[in-house]
Amino acid sequence: MLSALGGAAAAFAAPGAAPAKIESTNPANNYYFPMAKYRYLPRIFRAWIATSELAPEALKSGDWVGMQVVWERLDDAVTAMPLYTSAVEGSRSTKRKKKSDAQKEMKGCLVVYKEGLDSLESAIKRKDSKKAAKALEMTTSSLQKYRELAQIDTEDGGVIELPVGNADEAGHAGAPLGYVVPVLRGGGTKSVYSLY
Repeated sequence: MLSALGGAAAAFAAPGAAPAKIESTNPANNYYFPMAKYRYLPRIFRAWIATSELAPEALKSGDWVGMQVVWERLDDAVTAMPLYTSAVEGSRSTKRKKKSDAQKEMKGCLVVYKEGLDSLESAIKRKDSKKAAKALEMTTSSLQKYRELAQIDTEDGGVIELPVGNADEAGHAGAPLGYVVPVLRGGGTKSVYSLY
């Protein structure tokens, strides 16, 4: 009896369920999306700043130590990008069998990005400015396309700023939000978190 009711409820709920989309603002469609924005976008945004703003100046002045810092920031985004790609349309797992066209394109951008990153690493080791410039072209263009597909190509990179605790709030006693909700540690914009 209960299984029949559960089956009937699922049949009624399924037709009206909206598929998760990048541009959707419905939290029911993108349950994991806000947390993904909080956790992965700061790393992706730092990589964007590194490849589009810091790297050209460091390369122009021959600052190879600065280029190494750029490479480290770009490398840090390599693990964040596939996780954000999975979460961007409501997927809980990277093993989801059916990916949207946008997710497939984002994954393709990541492949090009990784190639550029590998090339940049060898260029920095050899201090080869021509090869480094080509590699930066690859990382910048692929990351720009990724950001456009994910709709995070805004001035702030879509990074979420969490409120700090308020002593007047019940239960917080002025504690930072990451202290109260442990899963909110490790990302987002904080007063001590530097994007540059």
